[in-house]
Amino acid sequence: MANVKVRNLKKVFGSVEVIPGISIDVTDGEFVALVGPSGCGKSTLLRMIAGLEAIDAGTIAIGERIVNDVAPKDRDIAMVFQNYALYPNKTVAANIGFPLYMAGMGRAERTEKVNAVMRALALEPLAARYPKQLSGGQRQRVAMGRAIVRNPQVFLFDEPLSNLDAKLRVKMRAEIKELHQRLKVTTIYVTHDQVEAMTMADRIVVMRAGHMEQAGRPLDLYDRPANRFVAGFIGSPSMNFVDGSVTVTGNGASFVSTNGLAIPLPAKDAERLSGAKTLGIRPEHIDMQNEEAEGFIPMSVVIVEPTGNEATFIVRSGADELVVALNGRHDHRPGDTVWLRPAAGKLHFFDAKGDTV
Repeated sequence: MANVKVRNLKKVFGSVEVIPGISIDVTDGEFVALVGPSGCGKSTLLRMIAGLEAIDAGTIAIGERIVNDVAPKDRDIAMVFQNYALYPNKTVAANIGFPLYMAGMGRAERTEKVNAVMRALALEPLAARYPKQLSGGQRQRVAMGRAIVRNPQVFLFDEPLSNLDAKLRVKMRAEIKELHQRLKVTTIYVTHDQVEAMTMADRIVVMRAGHMEQAGRPLDLYDRPANRFVAGFIGSPSMNFVDGSVTVTGNGASFVSTNGLAIPLPAKDAERLSGAKTLGIRPEHIDMQNEEAEGFIPMSVVIVEPTGNEATFIVRSGADELVVALNGRHDHRPGDTVWLRPAAGKLHFFDAKGDTV
């Protein structure tokens, strides 16, 4: 195992600066997820760490060794791709053992290591099958087995679950997390799915346009996002944003949207939040009830999305629209009037630049 240090890494494609200079530390045994929208540079960064993409400036160190000019096969890393990249003419056992074969390991030792990996991944019954005879989840486990058998210093995952259906993604998510907890190998995991990152990673790096917007533990990013971009990217459903300003009257303080929706605020916070231009409210931090009450805002139900154990509502007041997520079952219907109140202490505020106030 080893740590990974990226310093001022740059990548340019033609006249486009994809990564203008990013620095990231991954400690020994840590599971770090790189997340961000398509085109943010996360896969390019991973490929540069793997040695599959040339770098234009900066350094990459694995352990104590700078690997800028080291060939991918000599970096002591193992990569799991989105498309599995299995050899179609080799069995499961042969696919897993191929890196050891290429390294010149003897048949007996190779067989022993392959069998141990197949046992760990519940692949023994599939040892003689070919990739075309496997399901998507089974292929992904074979790809993981091929990485594990090398006993590398670093695992690199490039969106490994995006080709799987929703139920299988949840299962494989748990398997990868359990695998990391057992092996304790330094892992860098690229995904566009923030739920994957939140549930699997020790630490998340949120990227946009080649820059690191924020890095931290999943719940730290959820509770204390550095800016509007991170706040909107982390959490599902996404955070509600209301543009406007803080207004103080004789009755207290409110955040008043540009469309006139007034959301009550504690008067003591008015001065501190005077520069806020956007209010953020997570859907799960909004209380909703059927009857009028002090401090609650009337809005009309537009859409109801029940999922069994919870329900998501889109509610509207004039031109302002909010998403509300509630646990349990509810009998609200489109057209109903409901009363809302943001949970105390759960509001987020952002200035004109989008930074947290």
